[in-house]
Amino acid sequence: MGDRVSISFRHGKDESVAFFSHWDGRDLVKAAQKYARALKVLADSKGEKGVIMPLDRMDPGTVMVDFIRVYTKKMKVVDSNYYLGATCNDGDNSDNGHWTIDLETGDTDE
Repeated sequence: MGDRVSISFRHGKDESVAFFSHWDGRDLVKAAQKYARALKVLADSKGEKGVIMPLDRMDPGTVMVDFIRVYTKKMKVVDSNYYLGATCNDGDNSDNGHWTIDLETGDTDE
């Protein structure tokens, strides 16, 4: 048994790869929403100062890489719980489905 789920990040028409978890279920979704909202606040404040870094542009692929870094920070080795797919159909998210996090709002589309 698992608590399978996948997420991706979207900004405008661009969408990241899908990040799959076998065990984290909706906790992964909540963490991604929290991360996206915090990132938006940070990016907005940097934009006001005129300093824009690649992550500040909210490129979904870059955001996904940084989210994985933040989310797995406490792990010494990333275990088999996590994997990537080009789309939400490239893995098993049968328990909780796929969630797309909008980088403008932090809201999700299931």
